Amino acid sequence: MKFTDLNLHESIIFGLNDVQFIEPTPIQEKSIPEAIKGRDILGAAKTGSGKTGAFVIPILDQILKNPEEGIKALIISPTRELASQIDEQIFAIGYHTGLSSVTIIGGEDFGKQANAIRDGVDIIVATPGRLMDQMKVMDIDFSSLKYLVLDEADRMLDMGFLPDITHILSKLPEKRQNLLFSATMPDQIQKLIDGIMNDPLKIELEKSKTAESVSQEVYFVPNYQKILLFEHIMNTYEWNSCIVFCATKRGTDVVGKDLKKVGIEAATIHGDRDQAERNEALHKFKTGEVKVIVATDVLARGIDIDDVSLILNYDVPKSPEDYIHRIGRTGRYDKTGVAVTFVNRNDGRLFTAIEEKVGAEKIQKKHRPEEVKNFKNGKSSDSQTKHSRKTSGADQKVTDKNKQEKPKNQVKEADEKPETQPKPKSTKKPANSSKNKTDSRNKSTKPERSQQKQQYKKEPYVEIKRVDAATVRKPEKPVKHHKGFLGFIRSFFS
Repeated sequence: MKFTDLNLHESIIFGLNDVQFIEPTPIQEKSIPEAIKGRDILGAAKTGSGKTGAFVIPILDQILKNPEEGIKALIISPTRELASQIDEQIFAIGYHTGLSSVTIIGGEDFGKQANAIRDGVDIIVATPGRLMDQMKVMDIDFSSLKYLVLDEADRMLDMGFLPDITHILSKLPEKRQNLLFSATMPDQIQKLIDGIMNDPLKIELEKSKTAESVSQEVYFVPNYQKILLFEHIMNTYEWNSCIVFCATKRGTDVVGKDLKKVGIEAATIHGDRDQAERNEALHKFKTGEVKVIVATDVLARGIDIDDVSLILNYDVPKSPEDYIHRIGRTGRYDKTGVAVTFVNRNDGRLFTAIEEKVGAEKIQKKHRPEEVKNFKNGKSSDSQTKHSRKTSGADQKVTDKNKQEKPKNQVKEADEKPETQPKPKSTKKPANSSKNKTDSRNKSTKPERSQQKQQYKKEPYVEIKRVDAATVRKPEKPVKHHKGFLGFIRSFFS
């Protein structure tokens, strides 16, 4: 089947030819004819199957064939990047249609988005949070809305957007066509489906499965060896571009900096970056200016990037569904790719769940190369051995020095006699005897003086019944012994 067989509007066929879409994918072939008839669609297919085109093409076609004023379609997606990509596809396919669209996403000018809505648009593509913000400050007129799309609905529920989606749906006309597309269909999404959809057509094509075109590998590696192993993979694998997935925003920045330290130029993208920075990083990666991009799971869903040949899970994903989405960024459209996962000793439970979901036989377990395996706590084993040798040499010198200070016969006796016997005194006179004598004298003097001070404090005052000019209340002084010249001077002035 070809798109020309679906009885689409002529201007849409022109747009499809521009982007070289000639034949629909399986999900598009089953969804587009039913969506054109006005049925609610519940579509589940593996990532990279063309779900975006499955709802964009019929919506554009129906808006053109049934023209009206106002907002006709609302498309909600979980991330800014996915919303921007959907809008780009609307622009490309609908280039010859004259229809207008706007993205309502965080990180972009709030006022310009509000002005675009007031001026009138045919299609709104939004993330739930920013659309809620716009609805709080302005009354968006959805009275003419005919089509609602929830893309990657499972991801929106995972991100906690269910209350926002419920509020948005309450402001929409009840009579509308609903299209819900996702790569997975967990149980949590069934409640949402029952509440908004009317006898939906369920289209399921290999849901929750990894593509056969992706070779899956795993390395069991401690965290401090990951960068070195990544560098080894970059040098030994054949790849054109690589996406590195991390679990946290901070981890994304740290890995990006570590890669630069070993000479690998990488862009980074996560939720704390403003939209301009995210767009710039994604643009550099898509155009090939940088070959590696480090990202959180914001880049795991629905992002269509050509010729990604290597996926590296620097951190194990939290769920098998996230793993499927991550590695689905490669091996798209009949191309092949490699997905490598780093697993440390704390990731066993997460990785076991992934094996149970996708099949343990599909994931090849690899061994670390020796140069990586010998890398210990930030230092290679060679450097550690060298350091230990230096330390041992220093200890040996100290031991030899101590042995030299003892007579030979004494060392021999100490070795033969048990430790409980007292060692004989050394007959060797120390080198600096006068200094040692002074030190011993000073050490013996200090305790005596401190004892004298304590004695002064503890000595009671003499009870005096009659006080006259010749009588003074003084403590009884202990007898002092003059020691040396300084002791004589102190006693003279005391």
